[in-house]
Amino acid sequence: MYAKVLGSSILGIDGFLVEIEVDLANGLPQFQIVGLPDSSIRESKDRVRAAIKNSGYSFPIKRITINLAPADIKKEGSGFDLPMAIGILIASEQIDIGDSETNLEKTLFIGELSLDGSIHGINGILPMAIEAKQKNIERLILPNQNVDEARLVQGIEVFGFSHLQEVIEFLTTNRYPSLEDKNSEYIAFNSFVESEVEDFIDVKGHVQVKRAIEVAVAGMHNLLMIGPPGSGKSMIAKRIPSVLPLLTWDEMLEVTKIYSVAGELNERGKLMAKRPFRQPHHSISAAGLIGGGSNPKPGEISLAHRGILFLDELPEFPRHSLESMRQPLEDGKVTVSRARATYVFPSQVMLVGAMNPCKCGYYGTEVPGHECQCTPLEVQRYRSRLSGPLLDRIDIHIEVPWMNIETLREQKEGKSSQMMRETIERARMMQKQRFANERIQFNSEMNAKQVKQFCQLEQEAENLLRHSFDQLGFSGRSLDRILKISRTIADFEESETIKVAHLAEAINYRVLDRRELL
Repeated sequence: MYAKVLGSSILGIDGFLVEIEVDLANGLPQFQIVGLPDSSIRESKDRVRAAIKNSGYSFPIKRITINLAPADIKKEGSGFDLPMAIGILIASEQIDIGDSETNLEKTLFIGELSLDGSIHGINGILPMAIEAKQKNIERLILPNQNVDEARLVQGIEVFGFSHLQEVIEFLTTNRYPSLEDKNSEYIAFNSFVESEVEDFIDVKGHVQVKRAIEVAVAGMHNLLMIGPPGSGKSMIAKRIPSVLPLLTWDEMLEVTKIYSVAGELNERGKLMAKRPFRQPHHSISAAGLIGGGSNPKPGEISLAHRGILFLDELPEFPRHSLESMRQPLEDGKVTVSRARATYVFPSQVMLVGAMNPCKCGYYGTEVPGHECQCTPLEVQRYRSRLSGPLLDRIDIHIEVPWMNIETLREQKEGKSSQMMRETIERARMMQKQRFANERIQFNSEMNAKQVKQFCQLEQEAENLLRHSFDQLGFSGRSLDRILKISRTIADFEESETIKVAHLAEAINYRVLDRRELL
């Protein structure tokens, strides 16, 4: 006796279909699952056995073999419980699905079973539903908790159930208790939007820092803020999302897929319309930061995809964790290799770091009542926690000075997030036109060939660059960074060539290189 039903699993952030073949044979009773199942799937034998019995059916006393095809890809998750139970009941001829049998090839089953036959929701439904739509699957049968999330994918029928008996009744009678809900128009453009968004208008002073934020966001340049404790670094960083442009529809689906797989989708059935802002603690491990683990999952750098990854107190992070970000920041993706599979998670983020100038936090600052107690060796040791290769991937270094009481109490309002966003949009429009035929979107992504092509300097700017390179001790790795930043600054004025003022401002954004602190 044989039956085949369809299930699904996750590889990275993408779903893939799995054929679940059930064979019942005579012999000593045995229940075996093959096809590279993980521990949660192997444990499903007991859940499936109890769920079938407690739903009023008999568990076959036979030699049961279940194959998960393709057999060369590791399967994980508890979502195979439901299709395995349905496969066993069909193979043992305990349920007669009649005309529905021809629909099994176009029906996908997903769900975790409890011992009493109840069906529980799982993570990663959205990428599974997207894959099902691409493979011309017509129906999804899944837990009630996952219905809204699956219906974000248009053009596929979604049926939600709370118990195994309900699924069996649907298969045998083809009647759905709330058919009108299935056919009702579903508005997929829901989103997580906070009612109150922090605005840059609340930031007093820091005109140069706000300007640096505009440049960084316009060209998606990674940013490092350096200043004493209490100067406002964290406050500024938390307001950067307020000047980011809205996500496109494709970007929303991409970000929502990542959060669905990671199990961090707080409201199922709603797309992530707000760009992510992630702020992990400095005690985070390398696997937590970039992803991985025994069953690889997205890390913080992937959860911040298309948004901001803010690392406060940057030198306090373990050196190994910081160094593990170098390749993902360069490539825009995280690749986790295992013996049986390679997992790829996207990581196109804007990295924002914040650090003190020294261990005590007051080196080179003029903060009343505070003097630096660090020796030159201690200052050097603190700053050397950030390696040269990591700093090579951070385009802009900006000082965040201490603000006096007069500045903090002034009534004049500064530049708002709305004003900053309008400036940023102009620069991004220039980049959109420039890279229309390229495979990149932002100035920060340019390679050496593109830098040479698009970063044309006026003669006076060329002279300034040569003079600065010799006098200020810039390294070769800083040159491309300065040119990319200059290109973004020139885009604010819609200038095709880079002028002296553009280059001079870019040079001021390379504080750590200019002072040869590292």
